[in-house]
Amino acid sequence: MGKGARLKKKRRQQVKRPGKRFAELLTKNFQKELRDSEIWDQMVTEFGEEKAEQLLKECKAQVTHKEKI
Repeated sequence: MGKGARLKKKRRQQVKRPGKRFAELLTKNFQKELRDSEIWDQMVTEFGEEKAEQLLKECKAQVTHKEKI
């Protein structure tokens, strides 16, 4: 087996997983959408502006990879 064939085989075996940048973009988009929703007004009313901002920053996307069976 030549070098090219080995590299192709290795690439096929690698699992493509979403990157950290993808999770950051999902988080940023989610936080933006939440801030523009009615829930945000309720959060500010219930917790106050500072606490609502803190809670919003704690909302982070977790991207997981599900293996195909």
